[in-house]
Amino acid sequence: MPAYFNISIQFQRKNIYKTFVHDFYSHLKKCGFKFLSGFSNESEKEYSFEEIIFINQRKLEENFELGFDEDCSNDYRQIYYSLDNFSETRGFWLNNYPDNEEFTYEIIIPESELKTQVVSSNFDKEKILRIIKIAEKIWEFQYVRAIQTGLEENDAIISLSELKSGTFPNCFPFAITEENSVIDKPFKTEEINGLHSGYIFWNESLFFGR
Repeated sequence: MPAYFNISIQFQRKNIYKTFVHDFYSHLKKCGFKFLSGFSNESEKEYSFEEIIFINQRKLEENFELGFDEDCSNDYRQIYYSLDNFSETRGFWLNNYPDNEEFTYEIIIPESELKTQVVSSNFDKEKILRIIKIAEKIWEFQYVRAIQTGLEENDAIISLSELKSGTFPNCFPFAITEENSVIDKPFKTEEINGLHSGYIFWNESLFFGR
């Protein structure tokens, strides 16, 4: 299994409504995410898009969280997407993460496909700028409260309550929040205006290329 780059999209549980999952998936489609299939392996059938919507909506409403000793087949259903020529793009829900009364939709892409072969520790600037454009479109879904990014080796994302208290988000290499955290680090900041205002931060020291 390859190492993955994570795009963590954060929500508050109080914003869940009857068609939340359907509406969010529909928004992802507008952002360029094309449904390929539901998660499947030798012990689990492949799920249709409609089945995934129904199951994940019900589990979110029930505040379901997979137990440590519970079979993974009981968890939220994952989706494989086609996105921007990446070999694999997958999305799945994490409830009560990173804190209670919050939940996150994780989008993962093989990190090797976003890094430059010239400087292996840095991101390919052209590819990351495309991902940033996609993230800005995701941000237009009005119930998104933060978008943080990182690699598998990075720490867990910052909770929404910590963000409101001034803690800076995981920004490896970019993040979008409703708060304008003030820090003394090499991050650029740009305000997002429109129906869903916010701030985007990115660390250009991690980019390689023109």
